[in-house]
Amino acid sequence: MKRKSVTLCLLIALLILLCACKTNIKPLKGSAEELRSVALVNEKAVLYEEVRYLTLNFKKDMALKYGEGIWDDPTSAEKYRNELESKVFDAIKKYPVLSEMLEKYEIDVSDKEISEYVKSYINDFADSLGGKDEYLRQLDENGMTDHYLRYMLSLEACREKLRQALCTNGTIDDSDLSARAAIKGDEFIRTLHIYISNDSGDDVEENRRRAEEALTLLDAGEKLTTLIGRYSEDFYMTTTDGYYFTRGEYEKAYEDAAFALSVGEHSGVVEGETGFYIITRLEKDVNYIEKNFDTLKEQYLYVRFDNILAEAEKNAVLTLTEYGKALDILKIN
Repeated sequence: MKRKSVTLCLLIALLILLCACKTNIKPLKGSAEELRSVALVNEKAVLYEEVRYLTLNFKKDMALKYGEGIWDDPTSAEKYRNELESKVFDAIKKYPVLSEMLEKYEIDVSDKEISEYVKSYINDFADSLGGKDEYLRQLDENGMTDHYLRYMLSLEACREKLRQALCTNGTIDDSDLSARAAIKGDEFIRTLHIYISNDSGDDVEENRRRAEEALTLLDAGEKLTTLIGRYSEDFYMTTTDGYYFTRGEYEKAYEDAAFALSVGEHSGVVEGETGFYIITRLEKDVNYIEKNFDTLKEQYLYVRFDNILAEAEKNAVLTLTEYGKALDILKIN
């Protein structure tokens, strides 16, 4: 199981080895179409380049989930229009809201330190690929532009400064006492699970049948650890310590099922975004908590911070421009 993250796939790809930089790519201005305003989020403009990037990548994700040909046939594509639009227009709130909060706390995304960081990041990335031409090809392949990538990197580089500001002004209580109470209380739980992944090309119903088979064996008294070894495809779980987490870290289906359990109980088959889970809630280990307190505290504080941003995104007002109203999301390519 992976932690919930809005980290975009290209940003993950950028986390590569850093080398002595030979490439120097100056900021590239977007085309007139790329820089057209599609919507306003709390009066901040969302440009076409961002909507295109999100649309193309959500289309890829949905094709993996529902079938590679879902966008080829107009009738099929229309069936998934609402889900695609919902995903895109929820996601485009992220950076305007983050930008607005940075302005509120007078955090300058264009200061020299941030600018140098973004410049270095872009040049290191291009260098690792072999130069500017391959850099641009990779961006295009991912539906990304240089302008939008620099914008994202600048904002992401300021997230920690914003978190610190929220701790400093008391919006987030970062004391050990508060964190320890939360971790030992009902806000944090501990789980182990069996996970069967719906990989590309898998028969989803066959995976569901395997999950139900594992559940039957668990109900019959088979040891959870034995079944994890036999069925589970969660390679992040390498010990029986399990996951210690609070709400806001994982996908909603998993959290809803896990928090509904009492200690010692296990769920039925839970269908998540990428596969099926059978979740068991375990008693928390006080010794484990104390030994790993600093890590768990940081985890808790980051989730508190992310939840504050998520609530701001939820309450943000999105208004389509005339161009945005006329835009057919299914025709973006």
